Amino acid sequence: MLNLEVLAGAKLQNPKVEQVTTTLNGRVDLCLSCHKEKPDKAHGREVLGCAVCHKGNPLSGDKQRAHMGMVLNPGELRFADKTCGQSGCHPKEVTWVKNSLMATNRGIISTLRFYWGESPYNDEDLSVKILKDTGMNSLALDYYRKLCASCHLWVERGSLPSFLADKGGGCTACHFVKDEEKKPKDERHPKTVKVIPMENCVLCHNRSGRVGLSYQGQFESEGYGTPYEEGDFSSRELIDGRFYRIFKDDIHHEKGLTCIDCHTQKEIMGDGERHAHFEEQLEVTCRDCHGTSKTFTSQSSSDYPKSPNHQITKSPNSSSPPKLNIQQKDGLFVLENKQNKKLHPLHAPNPVACMHPTHRRLSCQACHSTWVPQCYGCHIRMDRSKTQLDKISIKETPGLWEEFRSFIRYECPPLGIFEHGEERQEALSEKSTLQAETGEVVVLVPG
Repeated sequence: MLNLEVLAGAKLQNPKVEQVTTTLNGRVDLCLSCHKEKPDKAHGREVLGCAVCHKGNPLSGDKQRAHMGMVLNPGELRFADKTCGQSGCHPKEVTWVKNSLMATNRGIISTLRFYWGESPYNDEDLSVKILKDTGMNSLALDYYRKLCASCHLWVERGSLPSFLADKGGGCTACHFVKDEEKKPKDERHPKTVKVIPMENCVLCHNRSGRVGLSYQGQFESEGYGTPYEEGDFSSRELIDGRFYRIFKDDIHHEKGLTCIDCHTQKEIMGDGERHAHFEEQLEVTCRDCHGTSKTFTSQSSSDYPKSPNHQITKSPNSSSPPKLNIQQKDGLFVLENKQNKKLHPLHAPNPVACMHPTHRRLSCQACHSTWVPQCYGCHIRMDRSKTQLDKISIKETPGLWEEFRSFIRYECPPLGIFEHGEERQEALSEKSTLQAETGEVVVLVPG
């Protein structure tokens, strides 16, 4: 319903509208008469206007009234159903994300309680949202709230101090990048991107297993700041104060691939199911790009061409193959880089080294990991006489947690046996079937 004050020319508290501004489809959006920000093309101001995402009252020419009910960050999960998830936009994706591990942290929470003896199960259906809504707490949960709970999608961007302020924000945690500095200040608007830059992933994925650091060839060193530079600490320092050294990066990083080239939409955003652990949400394996000498399985979709030297297997947790940017070019199979469209040739594994009966239980990373960060002597303590920020309630509460370790190394990582669940066996290849039956030999990493 149109704002009658605007139509009647009634005197407003702060009138600034000189003309009625509309989007390309004729929808009135008076926000455009004041705001000059220019988002990305997919969310162009001329197409969507401002209020479709940011809400408020686009029919009022008064600043105070126009901003009532306005949402600063439409990607926040508490608003997402009415913003990003509204009809005609991304309703399915918002449902997926809310149930994804990045939003629930279900595996971290339930496993922590299991190892601390607070629960007999490591797959409890506990989530960040439940802790947020109920205030549920315990010794293990207090530890999680204060040391772990800055890395989930329910964190409201800007609600935490210092460098943590850039984390979270629901959809925007992954899909936002800063606008170009060369644009006029009043036209700058965070860009919403489909191709997620690796920097957004590593903002969270740099602790625990430190996969984001290792992938780039950054080894978190001891906290001494060595090697010293001109009598001072090393300049190689992460934003949270940890020092690092440069080692050999992952071969995929060396070739220019980023996280989203291998990790698919379902692996990241979820599939709508509330999984307890990442292996349940897993869709891609190394063999999908570096297959055996067999042809494609009967489950392969028509999206993927067939080859005697390549195989895309049925996804471990899905009825169809994962959606990878694989294509055939000049008789060879290549993976297209999502960032720069570069084509990367896909090589089949060495049939002797990889498929020899002696090695059939080995996971790919058991042999191909050149180094892995390993913490030893890790322990924690809690000082009840002090307080610390609860990163879910955003309040200082009694109990200060601190983590310690004896040392960190990278050589000769230990191997362990990973037992696959029975429900996955029908989706596995010949080599994977043996691994499922007898246990797969994998590299053990912290976290």
